[in-house]
Amino acid sequence: MAFLILPPTFMITENPEIPIEVKTRALAYQENLLNQLGVSKTQQQSLITKGGYRGTRIFNWNKSYDAYLPTYFLFPVGKPQKKEFIQTASLVRYKDCLQLGAVWNITDKETVYPLPNSNAQIFQIAERNFPESSPIKINIIDDFRSEERMSNILNIFLGEKLSEKGILNITNLSRIVCKGNFLGDLKSPVEVEYPGKAHRIIIIKMKSELSQKKINWPKITYEAQINSGIFAEKNKDLLNEKTPQLFRPDLISENIVSKVLNEIHDLKLEEFKVIRRYRGWVYLNKGRAFHLAIGTRLIGPENSRLHIIRFSPEVNSEIDSSIAFIRYEDEKRPIVVGDILKIDPTLFPKTKNSANNPNK
Repeated sequence: MAFLILPPTFMITENPEIPIEVKTRALAYQENLLNQLGVSKTQQQSLITKGGYRGTRIFNWNKSYDAYLPTYFLFPVGKPQKKEFIQTASLVRYKDCLQLGAVWNITDKETVYPLPNSNAQIFQIAERNFPESSPIKINIIDDFRSEERMSNILNIFLGEKLSEKGILNITNLSRIVCKGNFLGDLKSPVEVEYPGKAHRIIIIKMKSELSQKKINWPKITYEAQINSGIFAEKNKDLLNEKTPQLFRPDLISENIVSKVLNEIHDLKLEEFKVIRRYRGWVYLNKGRAFHLAIGTRLIGPENSRLHIIRFSPEVNSEIDSSIAFIRYEDEKRPIVVGDILKIDPTLFPKTKNSANNPNK
């Protein structure tokens, strides 16, 4: 049976002294989420009472994966921290720190521009199925006093929008909880690289005018780029809004995701397109993010044979590509730009019985 880890609520606030009524609301919010997931107190497996993560509760639950259920309260800047303006939670896969989705509730609409509450419920997020697509990492940079709140709000909206579209992602909020990977107390049954490496990184830079920097809801300009998390060397522009506008995380997220979807590919596909040729080498539109490795053998038209010799972050606007050496091609039908290559199914080393059969 899988386990669900519920850490204490993270308070995104200037004041470490949180009133008891706020802590009571935080606990009630957590209990409400557990009820939605169908998890009761009788399913509590253990409680961590020592170390920096004391107060963390661990539950048995009837899913096929282990997960964190971190919750967060966000407070306005420069005011008594008696009332949060956003209650939010995310479901984060334990084995690789990838976020499955987020929910939120705007509790104080006077503090912020009217924003919609989340459309999904936490129990719906727990049922999501994700295709094997490239994971995304979100990095947000801004320059005003309310930086943590603004960045975290955009993390919430953008992370959920990506998850809703079937794209696993890592946000600043999901990384907060994953710092406390409880390998000493619990061991995930699946051994994978931790945390999961993103194949694409979204970089968002937000700026505000000097007079706007200290207010809760400034007018901003922003730009967004995407690069390869494998190389992190080439950026591709997604958006560049130069006219100051009211911070709208819902609209910004929609605009970014509409651009990003074209850059995400199904990792199960084993077809690679030739996008450039130079003598005995060809450049392909996919690289390490698509399970290619140095030495991977490929097969093309007319039984042509190639293997990967190098990776490259910048070929014909591709941000994760590779270079293959042509070992054999038909003189009457050489490899050309636009050809599709596939993984060579030949088994190596060949056995004596298959020595004369190139397909074994």
